Amino acid sequence: MPTTWDIEGYGDFCLTLSRNHTPEQVLTAYGAEPGEARLMSASQCETEIEMTETNAILRAGKVGIWSFCIEFANPIGFSDLILRRLCTHSEAFSMTRSGHAMTIFKYARDGQLIEWFEPRDPQSVYGGSKQAFFDQIQRISPGSSASMASLEVMSGHIGAELTPEILHGPLLTVNVRNPDRALLTRPVPEFQIPARTGTRSGLGRRLGTIR
Repeated sequence: MPTTWDIEGYGDFCLTLSRNHTPEQVLTAYGAEPGEARLMSASQCETEIEMTETNAILRAGKVGIWSFCIEFANPIGFSDLILRRLCTHSEAFSMTRSGHAMTIFKYARDGQLIEWFEPRDPQSVYGGSKQAFFDQIQRISPGSSASMASLEVMSGHIGAELTPEILHGPLLTVNVRNPDRALLTRPVPEFQIPARTGTRSGLGRRLGTIR
């Protein structure tokens, strides 16, 4: 992901990436109605859709064979329920940051959560993938923030860049007025990472507040 995307200017946000899905399928995974979505630029979204304390504004698009959904306030894409839908018979990422503070990186494949961690915090790593995403992020210059380093690693994996032009341009946009946040934050037991010998685990470190 290019450094020209100034993600540090945002507080809460969530980005998901999923392979071999259409943007419409991604919106469906979020519980939205694709038929209600409109192609809107970022500026149109800001002026025509009011952000409230309860709604979620989803903006979905495609880069190569990967589709993405980006939210910049009140995100719901961190949900294990949504990520499980996105990774069934596929693979998917979610990267969430809350209030310019904690960043959470998740990688899932074939209906299973594979890797979960806070970038740059070795004590938080739970699970692991053959791609070793945590280690890839660790090798990026400490001068790059956790969020930007995570974006760079995801970009390398999908073989495409989510540029500012894409993010600011027309994307399928839908306003989910009252998402069922209680359902979305509920743990999905069959989606949890199985314990494995040698896995660095962050159990007990705020896991329940994110899922």
